Amino acid sequence: MSFIMPMTMNPMETMDTSKATGTNAPRNLTKGEATRRRILDAARKVFSEHPYHAASVRMVGKAGGFDHPIIHYYFPKKAGLFECVMEEHVVEFREFMEHWFDGLDAYTTDEGLAVFIERVIDFHLSNKDLFRTLMQNTAHVENFDQFPASAQYAVFHDSFLKTFRQKVHHNASDEEVSKFVYSFTVLAANYLGASSTYARFLGMDGECDAYWDWVKETIHYLFLPRMEKIIFDHQDK
Repeated sequence: MSFIMPMTMNPMETMDTSKATGTNAPRNLTKGEATRRRILDAARKVFSEHPYHAASVRMVGKAGGFDHPIIHYYFPKKAGLFECVMEEHVVEFREFMEHWFDGLDAYTTDEGLAVFIERVIDFHLSNKDLFRTLMQNTAHVENFDQFPASAQYAVFHDSFLKTFRQKVHHNASDEEVSKFVYSFTVLAANYLGASSTYARFLGMDGECDAYWDWVKETIHYLFLPRMEKIIFDHQDK
């Protein structure tokens, strides 16, 4: 039973990647662009360590090693800074999703799920800010519509759901697929974004390899039966 449909997904609507970091960061920046980049890098760190309402512009300044009034010049409001950080995270995750499913049609459901989980763990290890920021804020949002970056949060979840529906064999209803995807997202985001906490609960030393092996095995154990019986039983029906 193949893991995904051997097809090429239609390109998703893209977002502005001019703010992307890492290998996608623009080169030969002007002084102003370089300062803005430093602010965003510092903000990513702060927002991954503190909930939005607890984080402050002063914290960002301290993390980046510059006076906080400079931040106000580029980002007059904390909400705007947070939205830019989340836009970067969404861009990075959507770029990852473009290749997340590659080659999985050659695997059985059991093997494909293992590779699928390994890939998202590897993505997290190279970009820990994303899931940590999600975890810092998910439990603190009382009025989602008024929460800065609520649109980016929605895009993060909706993009994964859309890609999953297009890529994966299933005869399940939209509701069943939504339940599966959102449950997978919530559990993975918890284990990845709050890894140091869960590793400690398990008596493990920080974020060691043993913890990531445990995450892979646990998610695989919990989701494989549902995939085989409902979501991925397409070829047997």
